[in-house]
Amino acid sequence: MKNILMLFVVVMAFNYSSWSQPDYAKIRFHSKIKEYKKAKPSMKELEVKKNDLFNIITLLGNSFYTEEEIEDMSEKVWLSLIDPKQFDYVFKDIAVRSIPNWDKKNFKGEIVIEPNPFLALWTLADNEKTYFQSAIGQLLTFYGLMGYAEDAKNTKIAVNKMLYTKTTKFRPLRGNDWTNSYLNSVNLVINPKNLTVHVSAKYDFFICKDDVKDELLALYEKFDWHFITP
Repeated sequence: MKNILMLFVVVMAFNYSSWSQPDYAKIRFHSKIKEYKKAKPSMKELEVKKNDLFNIITLLGNSFYTEEEIEDMSEKVWLSLIDPKQFDYVFKDIAVRSIPNWDKKNFKGEIVIEPNPFLALWTLADNEKTYFQSAIGQLLTFYGLMGYAEDAKNTKIAVNKMLYTKTTKFRPLRGNDWTNSYLNSVNLVINPKNLTVHVSAKYDFFICKDDVKDELLALYEKFDWHFITP
């Protein structure tokens, strides 16, 4: 607990001004889960180390974040993996804002959110492997280092939010586009810049420099997470 409190103090020292705190007065917290998992995720099956996660974030984000910021992000993401309940408690704002379309209103004009986003994600996961992939993908998407979409329209939106490509113009959508076909067109634009987008079978994707892609792919594989060039 002492280490968690120290981590919280360190994190509060950073000012991510672009990620303002949600207006909780406009949010109704409600969970459809009757009972959360009591056991914490275990690293034994994959034998992943914190440094592996730090290296992934470094290779994806060292063009945009300082080493101190990357260390901070790594600590947060690692906590979400080993103790999702504690992560939801200590980093409530990030847990909420990392939910895709977290501020979308329902037909009643309400924003309804799961009160324990990562604990719920862990509870619904089939195993540690799928939870780790979901948690990492969700948080790194929040930081602009990954994306996720199951269709071309949302792929275009996700690519436009990623740090490497948020100022790059890409072609319009076509009627026969899907996630991989649109990402392939993204590669045609960014490959001359020595950048490549890689996508998983479940439509998570990331963009990296070509000279680090082999190292990154190997690190992702430690989480049993496999990516290809679309």
